[in-house]
Amino acid sequence: MGASHEHHRSRDRRALILSLILVFIFFLVELLGGLWTNSLALVSDAGHMFSDVAALLFSLVAITWAAKPPTPAKTFGYHRLEILAALINGLVLWGICGIIFFEAYQRLWQPPLVKSGPMLIIAAAGLAVNIVSALLLFPSQGRSINLRSAFLHVLADGLGSIVAITASLAMLWWGWYWFDPLASIIIGLLIIAGSWQLVQETVEILMEATPRHVDIQAVVAKLEQVPGVINVHDLHIWTITSGLYALSVHAIVNGSRERDAIRCDMAAVLADQFGLEHATIQIEEEATSCPNFCLWQPPARGKGPA
Repeated sequence: MGASHEHHRSRDRRALILSLILVFIFFLVELLGGLWTNSLALVSDAGHMFSDVAALLFSLVAITWAAKPPTPAKTFGYHRLEILAALINGLVLWGICGIIFFEAYQRLWQPPLVKSGPMLIIAAAGLAVNIVSALLLFPSQGRSINLRSAFLHVLADGLGSIVAITASLAMLWWGWYWFDPLASIIIGLLIIAGSWQLVQETVEILMEATPRHVDIQAVVAKLEQVPGVINVHDLHIWTITSGLYALSVHAIVNGSRERDAIRCDMAAVLADQFGLEHATIQIEEEATSCPNFCLWQPPARGKGPA
């Protein structure tokens, strides 16, 4: 299990490094090309590519540090760096969008001339780079929200390149120079749409919200079906990093079974039925339970509103 995880991590790191090199080289090409052709759409796409560079760099640093072992001061290790990297990537994207919108608004009313032929060539080359980078990152993006954030950066930039190609064709064929700032606005909207859920998920993780795929009432019901358990309370489920979840719970027992046996059965239910393997279970006798200071109580079942 550990060897397989390390194999994936090594492969993910190689994909990030290759993508980072490709995107950084073409960021320079697109930025200089955008300034030369006077295309805001290309400069906007270059700005997005710069955010790709930052995203890939953040992701590379995060995945490297996440492999470090826990310490007495950081008992969960550095796993949360991946979540912070994903959040920073999303917020940087939004900041770039604000700059794009401001510049596009000014250009929309007085669109400057753009060298649409060279712009078309540069945008098409940018799309090719995005496709290669997306193919490199696609196998890894399902394993980590951090890697998914990097993949979404590259994917959104690919859509931006398509919009830039469309703008260059509109200017080349029909002389619609207003299409250039319009295309940059569309690129900005694509960026926001692609990163919205990412930012929302990272904030939920940092707030230690219950993972979206876990039904907390179903967890309560299954745990209370374990023989010897009267009820459970003070149940907390949260995400450490992508694919790593933690749980703590108090269980009141009736004394009919050994505590260790009940704890083992509860741990098996959590691991087998919900994939929650990092669980802390506190067993309590009914007479010495702690309802007064526990934070979360499951609602009483079978009772309607008063």
